[in-house]
Amino acid sequence: MSRKPRFVRPRGKPAVTLPRNLEIDITELGGRGDGIGSHDGQPVFVPCTVPGDRVLARVDGRKSDGLAATCLHLLTAGPGRVAPACGHFGDCGGCALQHLDRERYAAWKRDQLVIALRRAGFAEDLVAPMISIAPGTRRRATFAFLRRRGELTLGFHARGSHQLVDVIQCPLLAAPLLGLLPPLRALLRDIIEDGREGDAIVTLTENGLDVLVEAEARLDLFDRERLAAFAERLDLARLSWRRPGLGQIEPLAHRRQALIRFAGISVDLPPGTFLQPSPEGEQALASLVFDSVGAASPIADLFAGCGSFTFPMAQKAFVHAVEGEAAAARALKSAAEHNGARISVECRDLAHRPLLADELKRFHAVVFDPPRVGASAQTEQLAVAGPPLVVAVSCNPATLARDARTLAKGGYRLIRATPVDQFPWSAHLEAVALFER
Repeated sequence: MSRKPRFVRPRGKPAVTLPRNLEIDITELGGRGDGIGSHDGQPVFVPCTVPGDRVLARVDGRKSDGLAATCLHLLTAGPGRVAPACGHFGDCGGCALQHLDRERYAAWKRDQLVIALRRAGFAEDLVAPMISIAPGTRRRATFAFLRRRGELTLGFHARGSHQLVDVIQCPLLAAPLLGLLPPLRALLRDIIEDGREGDAIVTLTENGLDVLVEAEARLDLFDRERLAAFAERLDLARLSWRRPGLGQIEPLAHRRQALIRFAGISVDLPPGTFLQPSPEGEQALASLVFDSVGAASPIADLFAGCGSFTFPMAQKAFVHAVEGEAAAARALKSAAEHNGARISVECRDLAHRPLLADELKRFHAVVFDPPRVGASAQTEQLAVAGPPLVVAVSCNPATLARDARTLAKGGYRLIRATPVDQFPWSAHLEAVALFER
């Protein structure tokens, strides 16, 4: 017996009947990696499909200006389809495009930057060839966990869902991170109360793994001893705990410094502090920044973190590093002072207190590497009184394009933008853009 069609009534609109199942030809890829087909003149977004596929899809509901659907059966495979590299693909939300061949994937990924900049008025020939970082190099990851009915799930969220996928394999992660998952899962199962959830931030440093657990837990003496013994048995560099909503981090086992090297200088990484996900990706970005600033001095390095760009640039110029997170700024300053580097450090929230026109006048170049929301407040000041050279590092093509448009209105020219794929098989893309005036 056939099921009745579903009726959806958007606000202010008459009831609309949604089809249950459709046969759809996939014609293109969307910005998040979903395959896109068409039904009655509206787009249908189907994850895990590629152009050329013909699929039987179940319509799940509305999505922006189209329909969201799930692929039930692949009827005909498109020419770019390949076998995914991970058994979790399709369930785990971390990767969107493992099923697309390398050449087509690289073209689609570079196009994310091309399209964003084109919408802001910049020509495609300003986008350089993409630099690709290999899988298996990721040194930092945040694993979500949930304890329920005595069992603990540890891994990544499913696509567009709060549901967790228990990760057994992951071709993106460096081997030490993947190897930590089974013992960490067993440890958290014994400590976390039923119904509780949290995150484990794991970073591979020069001296071993650094682990920060974020969760509510009543850690008694026995729990603390168990956690310290775990750090000893797994030879962790450091193990810390933070309760949600509280900024204070409690060290449970600090066996060695969690050191990261930038241009040969060791920085003691604070627990949970931002770090580029792979050494290879960090090196690619740092090299692009280093080459872009040329012989300029002094340089302002804004949103500097712990100094991944600051220390390389300080090899040839004086650098003023500005960072909003106090722990990262302290770590950068301590390493700079210990090594006699030509660096000054300022802790400042640039989203709310950008460097103003009068403060920018003394610099010959500015580098900024903001979070995904971009640097709108700072680029407005740069457009007024920035130096002859600006280098923008971004992990979001859309906000990079917006900031680039602001700079262009202030008289800057985009010289080139280089995409760096540090997040293989995902829709996330980084870039380094050089501006001059």
